[in-house]
Amino acid sequence: MSLSTFLRGAAMAVAALALGCSAASAAEAVKLNDKQRAKGVADAPALIQAAGVPCEPADAYYVGESSSKGADGKPVKLQVTEVSCKAGGGYLLSKDTTTNKVDKFNCTQAFSQNAANNKQAKCVLPGNEKHYAWMTPLAQQYDEACTVSNARWMGAVTDHGFDRYEVACDGRPGFVMDVPFTATSAKLSFSNCLMTKGNSACQYTTEAQAMQSLQAPVKQAQPSCTVEKARWIGRVTSEGQDFYEIGCAGKPGFVLQTTTTMKYIASVGCDRAGTLGPCQYTDAASLTAEARTAYGEKLKAAGISCTVAEYNLIGTETATKRDLIEFKCPEQKFGLAAFIPNTGSTAKFEAMDCFTMISRRKECGFVPRATLDKHLDVLIKAAKKDCDVQQVTYLGRGDDDAALVEIACTNKRGYVGAVVKARTGFDEVVSCNIAKSRKYPIQCEIPGNGTYVPPAGGSND
Repeated sequence: MSLSTFLRGAAMAVAALALGCSAASAAEAVKLNDKQRAKGVADAPALIQAAGVPCEPADAYYVGESSSKGADGKPVKLQVTEVSCKAGGGYLLSKDTTTNKVDKFNCTQAFSQNAANNKQAKCVLPGNEKHYAWMTPLAQQYDEACTVSNARWMGAVTDHGFDRYEVACDGRPGFVMDVPFTATSAKLSFSNCLMTKGNSACQYTTEAQAMQSLQAPVKQAQPSCTVEKARWIGRVTSEGQDFYEIGCAGKPGFVLQTTTTMKYIASVGCDRAGTLGPCQYTDAASLTAEARTAYGEKLKAAGISCTVAEYNLIGTETATKRDLIEFKCPEQKFGLAAFIPNTGSTAKFEAMDCFTMISRRKECGFVPRATLDKHLDVLIKAAKKDCDVQQVTYLGRGDDDAALVEIACTNKRGYVGAVVKARTGFDEVVSCNIAKSRKYPIQCEIPGNGTYVPPAGGSND
């Protein structure tokens, strides 16, 4: 499982819109000039069209002239106009008087820049006073009860095509929101403030408030848990999942799995956290010792001999509510894994060795693939003698847990076969040539396999 820690150190590109001395100082109380307002209203439609912003103008104001350095280092003269829109947020629009190119800067961005440096322009029209109001419909895709009461622009993540904002919600914990530059540049996404560190740390929401935002999924996982501590572990972006460690008051905690919009998916105890652990808020060592004993009893009840030395939770099969757990025990030469039903599951217990695991496209951690390949070398020598194994491909699972394999020998002989469940030999093993001529459902696929050229009078079987 690959967990992204992107929010902990995302690079922010912050662009400033500086006004020259001819424009009103952003630190002063702005008195709107009728002539500048009239000019702004007249110029707004063309500027909006040139900038490509979604805005039906409700009001506009010509702010003044500014200058900046162009790509060639020469000064560029800019004309800055503020617009407020009938729906959505307002903008500062900056027109290059030489090229007529118009750049946009929304009022939340301007507010944030001005808060950091009051020489930077900010929006002053009455319709743009609540510069953050446009964010509420977006924020409610994460928290339906959120009415945005403040917001700040944290910067642009240009490589990923979005602007990052922190939003505050009226009477509720806020969060971080990534808004794509365009509908196709990225997806709207959200992050709990527990995820943010360093330059991305939240300012409107405390850690305690961020923890409280986890209450709903926590109650679905463990109704008796009162959240005392919480931390974000990581995100699997491709699957839209977040993982948190939860510390409960007066009882062991657990790992919580949610969607990136904070909807409950699953939970797992700290004794079964596997690669998501170790837990920091719960003594997992004592829980693990108890769990080893409990798992040993379950395996014994299923007729499986295993003195559990270690175990690892590989994952949970959501449909059947079964955990797939790998065990390390001296009695099982080729490893052991089992689907173990959780409370409320009606599915059956199912055990398998690492030959079956790899045939089902899951590799064991305690028994390396090389161990299995080495055993196949012994088996193929017993069946065909003239073969030193060079490469093995596990093709799938046959009847009665037979492992279907392709074997490539160093001398270019090649075989496909079915290893019996006891792993003591092959139920059947044939050369690549025979498998092809008889049109077996499994065929040799390793490049060059089965191309052995026998001497005169010999055979490649």
